[in-house]
Amino acid sequence: MTPTTLTTADGVRLAARWWRPRDGPGAEAVVVVHGFCGNQDDPELVALAQRLVAGGRSVLTFDLRGHGRSEGETTLGLDEHLDVGAAVDAARADHDVVVVVGASMGGVAAIGHLTAPPEVSPGRPADGAVVVSSPAHWRVPRSPRGVLAMALTRTPPGRLVAARRMGTRVAVLRRRGDPPVERAARLDRPLAVIHGLADRFVSPLDARDLHAAAPPPRLLDLVPGMGHGFCAAAVEPVERAVAWVVAAAGVPRPDLERGGA
Repeated sequence: MTPTTLTTADGVRLAARWWRPRDGPGAEAVVVVHGFCGNQDDPELVALAQRLVAGGRSVLTFDLRGHGRSEGETTLGLDEHLDVGAAVDAARADHDVVVVVGASMGGVAAIGHLTAPPEVSPGRPADGAVVVSSPAHWRVPRSPRGVLAMALTRTPPGRLVAARRMGTRVAVLRRRGDPPVERAARLDRPLAVIHGLADRFVSPLDARDLHAAAPPPRLLDLVPGMGHGFCAAAVEPVERAVAWVVAAAGVPRPDLERGGA
């Protein structure tokens, strides 16, 4: 593992870490993006990174803005696409193919990265994405966890608790913009959607909506017994999905670069 620092297009510094195969960087890199109140030290994320590295791929993990050791405040997916863009730019330096894997809010950020206009997010985007437990719509789950998420993000006392006890600094939220399902319809790169059938926070119906909205090539994997985010049951499906995205993307082409013909 090699610590590093990323700087986003809007000037936010992010704590990051490279995971390299023993034989060198190889041709492919995976950018792994955690969810709300997570960070790159989460055991489930570390286990996923180790599995991908064991398969011969370089992995770049980082703390999203407002999380862990990174600067800034989280905007719950509104500006986090800039964080993903900074990580993808770093991975492009010595890898031919870059795949983004994002969980929950990280999935929202991954889709946002792939669909952001060039004047907002300069640079060449990733070659495809794997989203895990990603919401498709801006709606709060009718569950205790959904109520807690609302309290942590929408109220001053909740934001204070999130900062002091969870290490997550939440911005006063602005307009959210288009929901992920509408952004997915604008994709021009492969999208793999992974969702647990036992997810009690985001409904598997959201995964079906994302998959249906995205143009081909696309993949849907609904996993029995899997819960929310980068849990142990997600590791093998993610590994398969990364391989699928690499195969579906093929060799990056200039006409697929952001702003290309």
